[in-house]
Amino acid sequence: MNIIWVTVRNLNDFCSTTTSALSNGLIDAGHELALINGDSAGVHSGQKWTHIGLKQSSYKGMKATSLASSAAKWFTTNKPSHIDVVVIDWPLAPRLAPVLNKLGYQIILMDRSPPADVSLLGKLQWRVWNSAWKMVRKGVISQGCVVSEEHLKFVQRRFKIVNDRLHIISAGVDLELFSPSFNPDLSEGLRLIYHGQLDKHRGILSLPMLVQKLISRGIKAQLTLIGDGNAVPALTNIQRHSPWLNLHGRMNQTEISSILSQQHIGLLPMPETPVWSLASPLKRSEYLASGLLVLGIEHSGHILEATKSEWYHLLPQHDFHSLGVDWMVGLTQDIFDMGSKEARMYATERYSWSHSVEVFVDALQSCKQDL
Repeated sequence: MNIIWVTVRNLNDFCSTTTSALSNGLIDAGHELALINGDSAGVHSGQKWTHIGLKQSSYKGMKATSLASSAAKWFTTNKPSHIDVVVIDWPLAPRLAPVLNKLGYQIILMDRSPPADVSLLGKLQWRVWNSAWKMVRKGVISQGCVVSEEHLKFVQRRFKIVNDRLHIISAGVDLELFSPSFNPDLSEGLRLIYHGQLDKHRGILSLPMLVQKLISRGIKAQLTLIGDGNAVPALTNIQRHSPWLNLHGRMNQTEISSILSQQHIGLLPMPETPVWSLASPLKRSEYLASGLLVLGIEHSGHILEATKSEWYHLLPQHDFHSLGVDWMVGLTQDIFDMGSKEARMYATERYSWSHSVEVFVDALQSCKQDL
């Protein structure tokens, strides 16, 4: 198939991992792919796909709208032929999908998450998200992709879209890049980590308190946080008098994988809210692939089938600190070593990107057959 993917993701974004992995998988499977986004020429040099960089505003709240307008103009002017499917990220749909539909292209919507921002901008983004899925319901967009079973059910309840037009593309992981290599002995201190957006509404500020309570129980521990977001100023203040807190800015996947391989426990502090209950966090599969045990808050966005509480430990939000500390205090080297092996095995069996690519190809084929 010949595919064009118009995405709001930039190559150096935290959230671009899925786009890159799926794109590489499509090309490795023998398909042709052109990726359109706001990156400048040369940023994608060395990548397998063809890149087309378009004008995009740098102002928050205008990035998707400006890129959609640029893409609509590009398609109208160039009218690329022999294109089987055009993939578009949901923030681009209201402005771009009607143009593509009028030009006769088959369109598939990519939804990796509903709006996560809790600000006024987030409320405006919900309007865009609703508009995007209404276009799937009306047939302007042929098919839609979601990240989890809960996400699919949420879309079905809200928009009454039949099941065969929706496809679950779970977050995978690079099993070669993320692998156990040097998990230090527990006797050297317990090492906990979270990576991703460091925003307050993700429950990030609960993590230093968790480690403080662990230390007060006589357990030597370190907390590593990687990313940026609106919780960074508060975390920086905590770091000044907390030598056990390691705070890092954004890192690429290779850097993150190197640090993960030296940790013991990956954290999932995102609370039980509608957004996080629909999610399929990429960091979860990266934790497991790296042989980390996982500690998080129990809700549908975090729950996994066929896991064991010895290495995948979810707790009610109101007991996260007290019961989480109890669980960590009870860890022994033998429990960790066995759990680490089982976590890695679980990721190997379930989170290869090859499975996600197969589902994506099936979705694209379904969209092509709608012609």
